[in-house]
Amino acid sequence: MAELFKSYLYYTFHSLTKYDFMAIGWVLFLAVLLMILGAFIKRKTIAYALLFIGFLLFFAGPPAIKVAMDSYLRAAEVEVEKVKTLAYSDAAIVEGTIENRGKINFSKCDLVLIFRKPAKGGIEALSAFFKPLDIRIEPLGEALEKGSAKPFKIVVDHFSRNDFNLSVLARCYP
Repeated sequence: MAELFKSYLYYTFHSLTKYDFMAIGWVLFLAVLLMILGAFIKRKTIAYALLFIGFLLFFAGPPAIKVAMDSYLRAAEVEVEKVKTLAYSDAAIVEGTIENRGKINFSKCDLVLIFRKPAKGGIEALSAFFKPLDIRIEPLGEALEKGSAKPFKIVVDHFSRNDFNLSVLARCYP
């Protein structure tokens, strides 16, 4: 899980574009402006409301902007076509396609493969979500133009489970 967190932080800081910086700058400017305005207003209810909105924008605004920009500018869709575990060795093969649905070209993409235990529901499903069987981060290393799709084939070594659920996430960099 630490590797996934480290990879996510790397992805977050290396995928920022000038549009992200402009949007985050405007949100932070608006948050500071609301906090200053809330400090000088004499009516307590309006002042507290402005301070609350300002602090909310200051702390929740940049992550919300990052998520919104990721879904608009850097949207990539992964379709898994075949997952096969090999009988003669401890390996699994994942085949599929990755498609650039964003508004910019990608210089490289990483695929995050998350293997989880099958769960029926409730606490068991929550436990499987927070404690996956295995997490693999596989770099594709190829450029992906806007609107194009490329097939991928990943061999996961040292994987001996036959029953698992697989989630594949794409992290693409401009």
